[in-house]
Amino acid sequence: MGLPTSSLVGARDFTATGDGLPLAGNIVWTEQASPRVLRVTQIRASVSPSHQPAQLSRLGGAAVWKADELHILWPASTGTNNLVADIRGGATEFNAIVLPIDAAFETRLDAARQFWRELDRRPSGPVYGALPKQTKARHILNLRAHDARRTGATYREIAEMLLSRESIAPRDWRDHHLRHKVRAILRRADRLVAGGYRDLLFYPHRRSRKSDR
Repeated sequence: MGLPTSSLVGARDFTATGDGLPLAGNIVWTEQASPRVLRVTQIRASVSPSHQPAQLSRLGGAAVWKADELHILWPASTGTNNLVADIRGGATEFNAIVLPIDAAFETRLDAARQFWRELDRRPSGPVYGALPKQTKARHILNLRAHDARRTGATYREIAEMLLSRESIAPRDWRDHHLRHKVRAILRRADRLVAGGYRDLLFYPHRRSRKSDR
């Protein structure tokens, strides 16, 4: 079990990889980083005849880590449900989900709905607040441009690879209409890589900046 990463990153990487970099499948997001991380707990009172505890053993195919708290990815293969278990004394079940009343309440509610439907062996249905295809395509373009620059590509080469169907002569680049577009794309990419990606975890809500101070 590896040590947690920086709290500013908003994630914990529990498995060390060969080159020291985290694998996406080994990252567990914190509640502060993503409203889709659900805190499950135990309450004493039964609110209805159908109120039943969820056994950890019932979460077949789950990945469970014990750090400062119990972290659960279920199913482990997809990480669809990311849970933090607030249970004590070696308990093996929970019967409630904590939903803070904040700007991301609807996203938390949708994550709880998806978890309940999967627990009840029903299709999860559409995800609330999914990124539009156009937005996804724009972020993919930003990151591809960022990767190209890291490998040493010039702005003109980035424009040729990602934005133009034709080669651009060096003599035409100074006044080319794609010159400013490449610069704008790379500025957006820099903001995304520098921490802006965490805003995507809260989409369509705004992420509080208090945790970043």
